[in-house]
Amino acid sequence: MKVFVVGKRGSVTHWAEDTVAGFEAAGHEVRFGSTRNPGLHRSIERILLAGWAGVPRGVQLGRAIARFAPDLILIVTAYHTPPPILDCLASLPNRPPMLGWVGDRFCSEHRRMAALFDAVAYTDTGLLALHRKLGFACRAEFLPHAANARLRAPANEAMFRRSDMVFVANPTEYRLALVSQIRTPLQLYGRGWVRLPSGCHQVHARRIGLEELAAVYRTHLAVLNVRNERNVMVGLNQRHFDPYLAGTPVVADDQQDLPLCFEPGREILVYRDADELNDLYVRLQREPERAAAVGEAGRRRVLAEHTYGHRLTALAKLL
Repeated sequence: MKVFVVGKRGSVTHWAEDTVAGFEAAGHEVRFGSTRNPGLHRSIERILLAGWAGVPRGVQLGRAIARFAPDLILIVTAYHTPPPILDCLASLPNRPPMLGWVGDRFCSEHRRMAALFDAVAYTDTGLLALHRKLGFACRAEFLPHAANARLRAPANEAMFRRSDMVFVANPTEYRLALVSQIRTPLQLYGRGWVRLPSGCHQVHARRIGLEELAAVYRTHLAVLNVRNERNVMVGLNQRHFDPYLAGTPVVADDQQDLPLCFEPGREILVYRDADELNDLYVRLQREPERAAAVGEAGRRRVLAEHTYGHRLTALAKLL
């Protein structure tokens, strides 16, 4: 299949780039069109893409799409796409189906944007329910995140695993509050963790690249995941899937969508509050073989069902 992916280049989640890499790894022909210039300050970029000023970028993307002649246009983080760009792409003559992929909260103000798509896929069943509640016109389906093919561990690589968990994320108020209650030392990566009250955890207050992220996932007992209360309703994020490419288990808070993607207790480890998280962490350190078993079970599930190749197959059914 030929797919033209539109999205933000250089975002903190690198979702658009992961999508392109994942589709290519599955054997598809892909082109990428960026809606932003990461070298510009966000305020400048916002001005350049607002109203009539955003039309040239949309025209440029439209020309690239016409030259490539794809079977599908996929817009990642669809509702964060500048409206002038969406208008240009939606009005392309003889354009292929245009689908959106959404992973953040939205509101009724996005109704006009939703109407430009042939269908929208949501990473969160709560977002899917909100789409229907708000009466958006286009079709909608649940389509969770997938594992980033660029993080796959080299074959037969010998790995030394630390005895602690790691959490690579931007801290939110909820995340800060929960992590401050973890009693066993934890490795934290992200610039904002300097806000964490003094404690036992080791803070690496910086953003890390994909190569280092892959190494971090491969060399820890487990990966902690704590929901981002600002944009998630009941769904999963990329961190639920990516660590399994290294056979590393994920320890996640109890989200409603978890059983739709993993078997809790066997393929993913779940906590409901700080006390359960503390107990689970201690047990994993005492029983690293259990962590390894969950990591392997999760790896098999991800490779069988949660790659970007699987997601594109699901998207194709919406055409």
